[in-house]
Amino acid sequence: MITPTASNTHISSDWAALLEPGLRAVFYNTYNELPTQFDKIFKVKNSNKAAEYELGMGAFTPWTERVNDTDNVEYQKIGQGLEREYIHKEFASGFAVGKRLYEDEQYGIINGMAEDLGRAGRTKVEMDVASVLNNAFDPTKPIYDGKPLISDAHPYEGGLSGVQSNKVTGALSDVTLKEAITLMRSVKDNGGKKIVLQPDTLIVPPALEWLAIELTKSAQKPGTSHNDINALAGRLKVFVYDYLTNDDAWFVIDSKRHKLTFFWRVKPEFTRSKDTDNFVAKFNGRMRYSFGASAWQGIVGSPGV
Repeated sequence: MITPTASNTHISSDWAALLEPGLRAVFYNTYNELPTQFDKIFKVKNSNKAAEYELGMGAFTPWTERVNDTDNVEYQKIGQGLEREYIHKEFASGFAVGKRLYEDEQYGIINGMAEDLGRAGRTKVEMDVASVLNNAFDPTKPIYDGKPLISDAHPYEGGLSGVQSNKVTGALSDVTLKEAITLMRSVKDNGGKKIVLQPDTLIVPPALEWLAIELTKSAQKPGTSHNDINALAGRLKVFVYDYLTNDDAWFVIDSKRHKLTFFWRVKPEFTRSKDTDNFVAKFNGRMRYSFGASAWQGIVGSPGV
């Protein structure tokens, strides 16, 4: 009679290890089966710290005229701005598989668990990042300057008095879209100098997709019986953001110079653990990230109707 030992006894780690490579591949393939949307808007960066901090600063005002040969140069001092804080949060979920299920299932149930776990992780990221725009008009969800991301009262940083706006009102239309473009081009830096932003992308929820295309792609001005040219034709790329929750809200951005930011601290990872006493294998996913706005300049929005 052979005495059972650790080397000749089949324990849960054996079958759990056999499952892991396939489930890991299913998890990652499903996570990436559709192109992510948030990274088509937000600037994605990697972080190797527990948190990321960015400090804003004032800016120099335009030069003054030097009239006389003996006039002294006017030296300026830039004031300190406000701190932006990105605290990386951790998110995780998983599922457990009993050995009997592993032995008996014939319908892809276990693979389906890994697939849905991947989709759930991807959806969590998309929903979280989209909340920056979904909360853009909410005064209870301010950004670093104490105002919502979209506001008509953003203060200057560094000491210059006054406020600026990146907010228009009204439903998406030829008139309001042109107003948004004009407003963005008027935005100044913290020293009162025009930034000369170049709006190039219109972000809309699915409910506004067809209207957005008509406004930006039609050769003639939409909604009129005249033969007026459409001045917006070809000016803006339309991005339909499926995770926007307000069917009326819309945004215009300068895709090169806006500061909507996302940090990966730990990209999604898939791991396995085991309970040897009850023949249960546990599979889980984990990720860490943060997101927000490092500046309001570069985006203009409207809550719609």
